[in-house]
Amino acid sequence: MRLLVVTNNPERASFRQRIQVYFDTLRANGVACEVVKLPDGFLARRKLFKRAADFDGVFLHKKGLNIRDAMWLRRNSKKIIYDFDDAIMYNPNRPDRNSFSYSIGFRKSAKLADVVIAGNYYLAKQAKRFNDNVKIVPTGLDIKAYMVEAKAKNDGRIRLVWIGSKSTLQYLAEIRPALERIGLRYDGVVLRIICDDFFELRNMEVEKRQWSLEKQAEDLATSHIGLAPLPDNRFTRGKCGFKILQYEAANLPVVTSPVGVNSEYVHNGVTGYHASNNLQWIDRVSKLIDDIELRKQMADAGRFHAQRFDIAVIGNKLCSLITECIRGSTDEVKEVRLSGSRAKTLTGSKKTKVSICIPTYNRKDYLKETLESILAQTYKDYEIVIVDDGSTDGTKDMIEKLRTPITYHWQPNAGEPAARNKLLELAKGEFITFIDSDDLLFPYAIEQLLETLYKHGPDVIVYGTYIRIDEKGNQLKRKKGRLPSGNITAELFDRICVHSCGTMCKKKILPQAGGFDVSLHVCSPYVLWLKLSLKHRFVPVEKPVFKRRRHYGNLSELKYANMKTEFDVLEKFYYNDGGKNVISQQRAMKRLAKEGYRAARCAIREGLYDQASQLLWQSFRRHPSLRSLLYWTRAGIAERLASP
Repeated sequence: MRLLVVTNNPERASFRQRIQVYFDTLRANGVACEVVKLPDGFLARRKLFKRAADFDGVFLHKKGLNIRDAMWLRRNSKKIIYDFDDAIMYNPNRPDRNSFSYSIGFRKSAKLADVVIAGNYYLAKQAKRFNDNVKIVPTGLDIKAYMVEAKAKNDGRIRLVWIGSKSTLQYLAEIRPALERIGLRYDGVVLRIICDDFFELRNMEVEKRQWSLEKQAEDLATSHIGLAPLPDNRFTRGKCGFKILQYEAANLPVVTSPVGVNSEYVHNGVTGYHASNNLQWIDRVSKLIDDIELRKQMADAGRFHAQRFDIAVIGNKLCSLITECIRGSTDEVKEVRLSGSRAKTLTGSKKTKVSICIPTYNRKDYLKETLESILAQTYKDYEIVIVDDGSTDGTKDMIEKLRTPITYHWQPNAGEPAARNKLLELAKGEFITFIDSDDLLFPYAIEQLLETLYKHGPDVIVYGTYIRIDEKGNQLKRKKGRLPSGNITAELFDRICVHSCGTMCKKKILPQAGGFDVSLHVCSPYVLWLKLSLKHRFVPVEKPVFKRRRHYGNLSELKYANMKTEFDVLEKFYYNDGGKNVISQQRAMKRLAKEGYRAARCAIREGLYDQASQLLWQSFRRHPSLRSLLYWTRAGIAERLASP
């Protein structure tokens, strides 16, 4: 596919962060981009718009077109994607007055587009007046680019930092009185301005750093506190908070005006502070100057928040929207409103919420990675619920330092099933899903599970497969096997194709089935899925939705106690819990024979020859095979040799 990217200024930061940083992602997905600056003359524009017919689609960046240009572009284009990240329908110098010259261009561009991509919810509402097909994609950034080795100088100074352009320097100037008071209060405080223009202060030293793409990350990382003042008007409410994300990615706490997404991206008291007037600016900044530990805690929480806006995450979302528009796909892509520690998905008038539930026990380091994979989800209307089943490795302290909104419950060690039942009790979402504290979700996982659930009805249970990874996250062999759909009791009895992770259903379904069996050390989710399969349809998501980590200490490791539990679960389900009504005897005997054989092999390895002999003889009787007979003989000989 070929995409013509039309922009008024390919040098501006907005163009770089809204589309240019995703060229590699688009190219990897078969979309080749050609960038063209919109020319000034009528004839030159008409010639450009005629060229649009040679492309599969046009990506119009930010520019509001006049009536003539809009007509020519629409006439020659197969598909048009209009992207904007500022309140361009208002005059930034007079935002409270309606401006025909600003609004007409925005209205024409929004109307002609097949899809409009807005940078935040406020902007999306403006576009919705003229186009029903509006999607929200926040501005992303490369988190890794801000993780520089350079650190702030240990010279006894605290550097307040502001980054921006000449046109927005006025916003910083509005808090000059507060900065002057802070300068009188503290001798060692410096204001660092990263810009192409500067101003002076009487009571505080100003470090002037000329902005450059190569140096901006280092200039931020060697500062201490990020400043993001913003007046409250119709234009500034459309700002997309990129400055906030830069500060957070550079590991800085932030003080901001609570305007637009700034009030959402900075979680007040967690990743920084809100300040609405000069007195509040003085108070909030002073708190951070005085408390180095507070700065560190807020900085860590801020970086954790910024990771959900990494270009790897946002790029996939943008690429999906572009390719779906060009291909004419009818697949619905939900609009996502990112709102700091909380976000909402808009699906018409219906709002939904997912509880992502994590049982954990002494997996602090792995758990942090699991949480990062949750924060990277393309679907954002969720809560995180953790039940800590008696950890002693500092899990609670790690979670508190993240300062991320999490429902956290600690209980004395009672086993994984008890932790899962407590999660059912604490979860408030309409839908529920689980992820183990050593596994990872793919960024699209929650969105795809929920879309599949909506498509097939509220009473189905949706599930997905996984990719194996090792302790360090390296990919191992992918999980094989077709995922059955519908009434899958027999297939589920044959093999564990539904797991504790990667499954989603209405929350009320699980307690109605009795929850998780606390008498089992392992296999309690498997028992529950088997029970539910008798009453509910299961629908798979074909793409892998989670990464399953293999490491020492996995509860599901191959040992006799675990394998025997699985065998007992299958036997009980078939004979006592309704399995006999839907599973043929031949199929059941074959499966029970196989599991008895596997448990017996583990018993032999562990020197439990008597148990192995019993299982192997049962296995042979249920489904005769030469290997069962040979191992039964081997177990008998070993038992006699081991006898005194």
